[in-house]
Amino acid sequence: MTESDNPVAASGMTRPSEGPASQREMHEELQRLRSLFNTTLLATLLLSVAVNAFLFYQYRIIRAELDGARKLAQEFQTTKWPLVNKLVTGLQSFSQTHPDFTPILEKYGLKSFPTDQVAQPGQLPASGQSGK
Repeated sequence: MTESDNPVAASGMTRPSEGPASQREMHEELQRLRSLFNTTLLATLLLSVAVNAFLFYQYRIIRAELDGARKLAQEFQTTKWPLVNKLVTGLQSFSQTHPDFTPILEKYGLKSFPTDQVAQPGQLPASGQSGK
């Protein structure tokens, strides 16, 4: 085969794997890949920093809300719960004198005291033993 028989050689084009042009093209392609890799790496780094900043911000908000909820729970246990217990005790003693109120207490799971075993505040229930 002569040079005139080969259409690629006749047009003056060389194969990509031959000559200094292919070395230069490969070098340029490698530079583009490095640039793309560095850009992707930088974008990933910025995204991870943004996500971490967002999570830290959310943590601070939740921590503040949790502290408020703990204070509220502590206040309820120290001030409100004794009032609720006093109300329940009052309702149970009210049901002793008004038997028609007993079904309402039972509906909400509050059992009334039997009339003969109502203990006065500060008194212990009577036991079957004498003072031994």
